[in-house]
Order: sequence, then structure tokens, then C-alpha cells
Amino acid sequence: MTKQKIHVAFLGTQKTLEQLAIRRSIDELIIVYPQEKTELAGKAIEYFSSFGITVESVCVLSHDFYNTLSSILSALNHRKLDDYQIEFSITSEHSTIILAACVAAAIAKASILCATEMETLHISEVWPSELVNLTLKKREILDYLENSGFPVAQKEISRNTGIRQSGISRHIRDLELAGFVERDRVARIKKVQITELGSVILHHKQLRKRRVWDAYSNRSVEGVQTVG
Repeated sequence: MTKQKIHVAFLGTQKTLEQLAIRRSIDELIIVYPQEKTELAGKAIEYFSSFGITVESVCVLSHDFYNTLSSILSALNHRKLDDYQIEFSITSEHSTIILAACVAAAIAKASILCATEMETLHISEVWPSELVNLTLKKREILDYLENSGFPVAQKEISRNTGIRQSGISRHIRDLELAGFVERDRVARIKKVQITELGSVILHHKQLRKRRVWDAYSNRSVEGVQTVG
């Protein structure tokens, strides 16, 4: 069963929001707006309600990060979030609102849509943190792909990492959605290779792990007392 979609929009132009609503097939709309745009928000709410979309408005203080974050989360809090697919679109010109929106999306495990108005509306989707964060097995897959240096068949990844084929498919799908790997079909065989972003993320995680371990090791050594 397909989950209903809640779209959390940060009031920009009505044209952009209208195109997002149509292309994303949303069921519920939460419009977040600063106090100075109350009149514009009222018109947007009336417009989208006329199409039978459930609309909720959230007025925030554009300069107050904590007010904005708590207001967004409160609007989502009375729903059973597991029953919904949640996405954010950020078109605000206020940096504080944008920062609060990104944090709220991470907490709600929601994807973020970055809409750019050109000749046609271009939508880039940034996936939830649960996909972006590297588990041990995902890190093993990236490490193997980087050491290979060329596209590798999924079966070969499974054989050389010891991860079951069913698990490999799921992990690679997540890595692809996060932009860490690319898949291509070569002579009816799906081959996978690490992207530049995936390589950077892999080394960043390894560096952070070494720093944490080094700090722990140094504290352990300092805590050792010798008896003369």
C-alpha cells in the first residue's frame, strides 16, 4: 500500500509550489512562512485548499532558529510519521529558516527537494540521513569498489565481501540513491562503480574513525600508571 505524502513547503513563489504539488502528487501540504508573508500565505492556503488538498499553515519567526524548528516539528508531531512519506521543499530566502528546515528534515528522516526555476522547474532530491549514513556493510562495499578501480558486477561484490546477494542489492540501492555509487548494465550484467562523492565520503568516515580511536588510545595511555 502506497503511503500518503506530506509535503512541507517553505513559502517561496506560488508558481514553484504549484508545480511541486502537481509533480509530486501530494496528499497533505504544510506551508511554513515568516510573519511578514502572512497575506501571501493566506492566498496560497486558499488556492491549494480549493483543489481538495489538506493544508496546514505554520507561522514562524524568520530570525529565530529554535522557534522555526520547534514549529515545524510540532506540525508533524501529531501524525503517525511511520504511516506517511514526508518530504521538504526549501525555497526560502532566509538562511535561518533554511537551516531549521534541514535539521527538521533530518529528524523526521525526510527527503529534501531543492527546486530551481529555469525554463522548466528542475528538482533535485537529497535523501534522508538514514540512507546517507554509512553502516559497516555499506562501508565495506564502497571500500571494495574503490580498491577495484573499475565497474564490478553485483555478484562479484557479494562473493568478495561475504555479504549475501539480497543484502547487496538493498545496500547498493541505498548507496545509489545517496549518490555514492553508479550502476550501469553492461552486456546484461549490472555493474557498479564508486562515484567521486562516494570516495570522498568513504575517506571522511575513515578519517573520523581514526581520530576517535586515536583520541581514545591517547586517553588510555595517559590513564596508565606505572609503579617505580
